[in-house]
Amino acid sequence: MRNVFYIFLFAFNCVVFGQNNKQLNVVFIAVDDLKPTIRSFGDANAITPNMDMLARKSTLFLNAHTQQAICSPSRISLLTGLRPDKTQVYDLKTQMRDKLPDVITIPQHFKLNGYTTAGVGKIFDPRGVDKQSDGVSWSLPYKRAHQLKYHKDWGPPMVGYYHNHQIKEKIKSIVKNKNIPPSKVGDFLKTIFRPPFSSSPAPDEAYPDGAIAAEALRMIDDLSNKRKPFFLAVGFKRPHLPFSAPEKYWNLYGRDRIPLAAFQQRGSNIGRLAFKGPGEISKYPMDDRFYTTDNNGQLNLDTEFQRELVHGYYACTSFIDFQIGKIINKLKKEGLMNNTVIIIWGDHGFHLGDHRIWTKHSNFEQATRSPLIIYNPRTRAAQKIISPTEFVDIFPTLTDMAQIVPPSNVDGTSLLPMMMGQQQSVKEFAVSQYPRNNKMGYSFRTAAYRYTLWIDKSKIGQKISGKDIVQEELFDYNTDPLETKNHIGIASYNKVYNDLKSKAMTFLSPAVKSSPKLDLVPVSYDKGIKDIISDKGYDPEQVYIGATLNHRQLNTKVSDLFLEEFTYSTPENCAKQGRIHPKPGVWDWKPLNEYLDFADENNIVLRIHGPISPQASHWAKTDSRTKEELEKNMVEYFTALCKRMNKESSVMWMDVVNETITPEGFWFEEKPGVEQWENPWEQIGRDKNDVPLYITKAFQIANKHATNKSLVFNQHGGMEPKMWDKVKETILYLKKKGYRVDGLGWQAHLRSNKPLALDKKQLVYLANLIDWAHQHDLDFHVTEIDYQIMDSSNNLKALQDQAAAYSNILKVLLSKRKNGVVTFNTWGMIDKNTGRHHDKFRFIFDKNINPKPAYFALREAIIKPDNKLILK
Repeated sequence: MRNVFYIFLFAFNCVVFGQNNKQLNVVFIAVDDLKPTIRSFGDANAITPNMDMLARKSTLFLNAHTQQAICSPSRISLLTGLRPDKTQVYDLKTQMRDKLPDVITIPQHFKLNGYTTAGVGKIFDPRGVDKQSDGVSWSLPYKRAHQLKYHKDWGPPMVGYYHNHQIKEKIKSIVKNKNIPPSKVGDFLKTIFRPPFSSSPAPDEAYPDGAIAAEALRMIDDLSNKRKPFFLAVGFKRPHLPFSAPEKYWNLYGRDRIPLAAFQQRGSNIGRLAFKGPGEISKYPMDDRFYTTDNNGQLNLDTEFQRELVHGYYACTSFIDFQIGKIINKLKKEGLMNNTVIIIWGDHGFHLGDHRIWTKHSNFEQATRSPLIIYNPRTRAAQKIISPTEFVDIFPTLTDMAQIVPPSNVDGTSLLPMMMGQQQSVKEFAVSQYPRNNKMGYSFRTAAYRYTLWIDKSKIGQKISGKDIVQEELFDYNTDPLETKNHIGIASYNKVYNDLKSKAMTFLSPAVKSSPKLDLVPVSYDKGIKDIISDKGYDPEQVYIGATLNHRQLNTKVSDLFLEEFTYSTPENCAKQGRIHPKPGVWDWKPLNEYLDFADENNIVLRIHGPISPQASHWAKTDSRTKEELEKNMVEYFTALCKRMNKESSVMWMDVVNETITPEGFWFEEKPGVEQWENPWEQIGRDKNDVPLYITKAFQIANKHATNKSLVFNQHGGMEPKMWDKVKETILYLKKKGYRVDGLGWQAHLRSNKPLALDKKQLVYLANLIDWAHQHDLDFHVTEIDYQIMDSSNNLKALQDQAAAYSNILKVLLSKRKNGVVTFNTWGMIDKNTGRHHDKFRFIFDKNINPKPAYFALREAIIKPDNKLILK
């Protein structure tokens, strides 16, 4: 095995490097019933200084939505990464493991991957799990609120909520006069006296959430002293009803300035299934406070009562914010902020009188939308994400950040590519659902709209048609953020309506359960693609077909699958500047060395994808960076990479530059900030011929230090003539200056909504591009190919189009194999695996490692490369 070398320029950088590469801890904070009443989320009334402080170094997801707006179903969905239709938990009484005995939860998965997992407070709803709060999820015994230490002078609150003297005395009197046994007090008070809000001079630690925070601090002390990384879950109980908190938090707000819901009636043309009655809040009776209802059976509370309730909600939110602040300060004090992920989430939103609804239990925006804050210690970048996200995305995001593989069946998508500024969005819509009577409502929230349809519960999991829909809603948040009007039936919205309805029905229809059978030439499946290539007599020095792996997939089932199929590979990201030398004094060769070892041990030929490109570190993208700093970092990194790779026998090719030119034929330049897709190296300058200096400098370094390797000019895009004309012009310019350029690469990131691979004109352009490369003594590489199914349907037609796209590109490539070297590399192996760019069913094996139609189509293309292309 290789030795791993780390270069340290200064003692300080040595410390930072060690922290950045240490396995990350996770502090996982749940807040019951928290809507985005947080100042950093845009609520100017909220007093939340601690979450706001963390937000300055975190990613805020402003359009995040729960899968079902009620405690237990929401939490079980989030903690398993599965939608409610898979967990089959829709209520507060169903136990998770009664439905899915072997389901893997987030803490359980981290435990199985070497973490010490511990929890305190309310993470799962206790009604949905065993008495140990799902004991298999935790390394240490879980601690519930009633098991904690409370303030020695005050003790725990009465019936779990109240320290207010008058309220406590009245409860004592009721219990005594009614002779209520202790085990029945809570249920009995729901109909007699259980105030929806209260305050007292008691200290934080006399309330459950203060005791939870205090215990969390003690747990951090204990966990930080262990050798293993830790996953600490902290679940706060407020601002769930009743709104009980120390009076100092109530005093932060003036009652007369408390905002009330602006729209307190039923919107026009909205069906009854969208609404709910008094429900939960009516179980908090109080003298002189009345839960009156209107003719529709909805609450119609007087203004003063509303203000008291909303005041209590804000007070409890501030109370929780200060408890979160204690945890953050503890992590700072213990030096853990550099290697601890912090995630804060509310389990769903909360109605505070809008639509005359209180609490949750709906598919309206106020119920489904909840705050999500993720602090990444490796970037500490402040950004706000406005594209739709879902709570099922949290599981794969955390595993992605911790660099562990998630369970194969999770429904969510990692949000890390957005957090790293590599993608603007990961999905078109978030999906929430809520049952009402014998109906189920599914709500699809895009960036601007919400489309909701209601069907009979008996149709769940079945293919549905328009006649199965019993009610629909369409809201436009650009013009109607309060959801005052259902826009279905309005002619100007017909296009939006038809589009969202079609996508919703596709989403709800049963997914393809297994790869459909294709009419292919019979080939024994015990032979992999590498064996078919050999059997068909392809020149092993002219034709290379392989796939990319992430270094975290090495020595897993995925790499085992790779070895059955291929002998050529490209490491996904471990050779890039952002990984190896992201800033001065920081180097990390370990992931790349592991990949090189894998290649050596298994006789794999490699192309190293570590080009000078937009895929740069945040340090490089920082606006204040000087051209001298950028050039120094670039030269250090690329010189070291070339020198090392030049000695590696498994490495045949190296990408030198990538994504240098826009589709319009312009140089790809820098942009403000660090979160956008930009090329910071352009700032180094241009030569007298207007060619960026980083391009010539990169080829100068490669020509000098990678003398044994084939050097590739790589480019991302479609078949845009202006872009490729500029690429050709630049390659010829480099050759004229005396630099060796050995190959032309194309990153073929195909999409179902762009017909490139199924369009004859564009395939002819590709064929001519390959001819041009060979005519100029260049190998031609399809360096990265995948095909995204953009509507998330994953149905038979979509999979067949995907298969045709893969097959067409390979057939065009193989048709040129006698003129020069051709290579074909799929940018991954299996769908929805950990890491970036693995969503939208884009690869040739499904998430359960079953071959898809695309896999069989590639085999057929190799066997019969002269078969006709499949065109639209």
